Amino acid sequence: MEVILSKEGVDVQKCDVLVTGFFQDERPLKGSSGWIDWRLNGRISGFLIEKKLTGIWKETTLIPSQGRVKSRMILLLGLGGVRDYSYLRLREFSPYLLETLRKLNFSDICISFPHEASYNVDCGKLVEVFIEGIADTLDSCKDPSMKAWVKGVRLFFAEGEERFYEIFLGVQTARLVLKDRLRLKMVVPSDRDSEINFT
Repeated sequence: MEVILSKEGVDVQKCDVLVTGFFQDERPLKGSSGWIDWRLNGRISGFLIEKKLTGIWKETTLIPSQGRVKSRMILLLGLGGVRDYSYLRLREFSPYLLETLRKLNFSDICISFPHEASYNVDCGKLVEVFIEGIADTLDSCKDPSMKAWVKGVRLFFAEGEERFYEIFLGVQTARLVLKDRLRLKMVVPSDRDSEINFT
């Protein structure tokens, strides 16, 4: 699996799908969900007002980006209540999310989960926990097609320059913790706008 880190925002990542989460009890939308909603001219907010979306745990909605962001599709995930949000909760979400993405046959995936200070979660730790959740899922999975699909996945993390090193450390920590359980190739931008590969 390849992990691509960017100093840019989620909206400019060229990938198959942008995955973002939002809560059932937080309005207006914040973080990446709020930014994407703004880029979509309030389309997500419209769905919420019309009760087509609620944000309940594991609610999953796929919508086209219509060229408003670089990803072709947007996968909106209900994260339940803000008070229930935690690293453990995200790790529990990993098997469901992986299976959903595999069924949709996406391989270039940008992930952005809420990470504001008010949620008591750290952006880098979220990335670490999510990657470890992928390894846990593969360890318990008996389906060889899932393992083959994960090998070809390109996972993008892009929360802007201010979160870049935090995410970098999260990926590095996951690599150290997982060692031989999940092979990760990390791609990061250099200061000269080219990419540096870490295998």
